[in-house]
Amino acid sequence: MSSFRLRLKRIYTALMMRIVGWGLRAMSRVDPVVRAEAAGFPDGIIIAMTTMPDGPTLALQKTPEGHLRYLGGGMPERADLAIRFKHLDYAFRVFAFIESTPTAFARARMVVDGDVSAGIRLVRCMYRLEALLMPRFIAARGMKRYPPELGLAYKLGMNLRIYGRIALDLVTRS
Repeated sequence: MSSFRLRLKRIYTALMMRIVGWGLRAMSRVDPVVRAEAAGFPDGIIIAMTTMPDGPTLALQKTPEGHLRYLGGGMPERADLAIRFKHLDYAFRVFAFIESTPTAFARARMVVDGDVSAGIRLVRCMYRLEALLMPRFIAARGMKRYPPELGLAYKLGMNLRIYGRIALDLVTRS
């Protein structure tokens, strides 16, 4: 593979990890489903998703208030839950909606270090993020099952709230 294509995959994967980090942060504040899932994480847990050996990373931490805080794109010194893609191509396939997360896991394209139930909880949060922010025909490719209760009006209202929260977070850096 050319170094240019590899660089593009790396940039795309890093951008998508950043969007997922911002999205999960915002959704833990405005979406009741993600808020309930985030409440199930232990306070202070640090969650990292990275690409081996030195690829793009996203890191989150659960606050005592029950929200997820985006820690940025660097691998934290300590991660209570680390989801590691074995290669940049594998991460790219998941973030480009070519392959679903369960399929990638079943094909041993990623490793989970830490509490597997917390990893499953994170995947449910990411599914919700995909379902709300992406058009159905794209989101359904990356999910096991698309939630049937998401109507267009609900999705549009949640999109306004989520993107509004992301914009507010970016402006205030809170």
